[in-house]
Amino acid sequence: MRIGPGLIVIVMLGLAGFFLACNAVSPLNSSIVLSSTEVQLPSGRPVVMVKVSKGSFLMGSHVDEDEDRPLHRVSLDEFHIDQYEVTLDEYRDCVEAGECDEPAIGGTCNWDSDKTGDYPVNCVSWYDATKFCEWAGKRLPTEAEWEKTARGVDGRRFPWGNGQANCERAVIGFRSLGCGRQETWPVGSKPEGISPYGANDMIGNVWEWTMDGFRIDEYQDHGRENPVQGALTKYKVLRGNSWYYSEHQNDSRASNRFRFPPLRWYPYIGFRCVKSNLPAPSLTPDPDASSIQEAAKVVSDWWERNLAARKAAGEPAFSLEVREPEMIRIPDGPFQMGSDGVESDEVPRREVFVDAFSIDKYEVTVAQYLECVEAGGCEPFVLGKGAFIQPYEWDYCNYGQPGKENHPMNCVNWFEADRFCNWAGKRLPTEAEWEKAARGTDGRRFPWGDEQATCDHIVMDIGGDGCGRESTWPVGSKPLGASPYGVMDMSGNVWEWVADWYAYDFYRRGQDVNPFNGVQEPDPRLPDRTDDKLKIQRGGSWADQSTFIHRSANRLAYLADTHPDYTSGFRCAKD
Repeated sequence: MRIGPGLIVIVMLGLAGFFLACNAVSPLNSSIVLSSTEVQLPSGRPVVMVKVSKGSFLMGSHVDEDEDRPLHRVSLDEFHIDQYEVTLDEYRDCVEAGECDEPAIGGTCNWDSDKTGDYPVNCVSWYDATKFCEWAGKRLPTEAEWEKTARGVDGRRFPWGNGQANCERAVIGFRSLGCGRQETWPVGSKPEGISPYGANDMIGNVWEWTMDGFRIDEYQDHGRENPVQGALTKYKVLRGNSWYYSEHQNDSRASNRFRFPPLRWYPYIGFRCVKSNLPAPSLTPDPDASSIQEAAKVVSDWWERNLAARKAAGEPAFSLEVREPEMIRIPDGPFQMGSDGVESDEVPRREVFVDAFSIDKYEVTVAQYLECVEAGGCEPFVLGKGAFIQPYEWDYCNYGQPGKENHPMNCVNWFEADRFCNWAGKRLPTEAEWEKAARGTDGRRFPWGDEQATCDHIVMDIGGDGCGRESTWPVGSKPLGASPYGVMDMSGNVWEWVADWYAYDFYRRGQDVNPFNGVQEPDPRLPDRTDDKLKIQRGGSWADQSTFIHRSANRLAYLADTHPDYTSGFRCAKD
């Protein structure tokens, strides 16, 4: 989830103890001898590269996303990798030499701005990055090379060890995007986050392009010596998180693999290069890339360029089909609520009984909310001054946007959602009701089962927010993601408010029949925030990458009176 300045989201507190307890690092990395060399670009500009010695390392994970699994040993030949992400000054040399195209501009793109030359170049596509590295006599790193550089040989979670990702170590969305600056920082600004081989900013600042194509099951059968995925795939792999992503623990893992279309220009994407004695891996070319790139580069603004690329690739228009309001009856009976230790506020997994109730089949739409406004039951939606920092984010709120009538109503706080449901003769669902409607009675991870979330099932952040469309989708657009009862969009599209107040230990002490927390309680882990009005959201959103977030058991504590948040929506229930 993206967060605005000063907006505190209480998320993943249950992992804090884990990271503190695991702060010790294996002595294996202590045997690494730091070595660097200075090479010159064709322009004569010196660039420092660090040496990554020949040998094996632990790649992947045994506890995180499906595409990260399994944790396995891979052997690599020696290579050198840029100590820092490619900077504006370095990229400008290539442009002035006539060998590179200019990056996209606008917003928080660093090109054509007042940024100094030591900021990372961003708003470049995979092809732009590839062209620069070739001009420099290098190439993009493979996934394996990138990951070994980031974590060394001992399987640590982050470049610095297993301690928590924060703004002392990386430029990330920790409490506020870009550690409060809402943009990138000069390269090398976080020396405490240095990798075992001496590379800076392997986590944060900008996501970094790698050479590989993305396959979700890549680690099941890829080579164990100098592996690279050279086949033509829809997505390339980004590594390392950025200033713009606020799920800082999950997104910042050294093993995290983020799929993204190669012809995209985003303010949170950059790259670095490698040099080795191995021949360049063979990659299958995309026959459509040239025509898409030609259509996109007619415009220079990053937002408009990405839109042009999507249109050139044949992206269809959203359906204008109107979803009539409908409720689904959920029968009474027991179900498995919570999880077995995934998050401390989800435990224990236990059987609870819920009386029969009805719940909206779809999230409340803009058209439905407008009916409430016109009837005087809801206040007209007005964005206050300073609601969003980035100009393009103002268009993410669906109310009043042409063609968004069938999209979920978002940018509402808990009180506005509650008011609508009361006007409609309904109410917000309890946490228990919501979770039963989402996962049924068999304890599945997701509404559709245990298969990992993808854009086949839900509207999420794959290839960009909203499955690459930078928007919510019309409600009910993902029928493969329906719950066992046929309830739609219980994962993704928008987070959904529920009736309960948040208490991190409620699952340990809640009722066994119709559990509901109707009491506002201060969180004892946050003694300085006793006045926070924390309600609960469920289901994840179109702006969330990690499938961990989209699990049916996941709970997000959120300020009930939050400023407009384009990831927040709701649906209603009734007895």
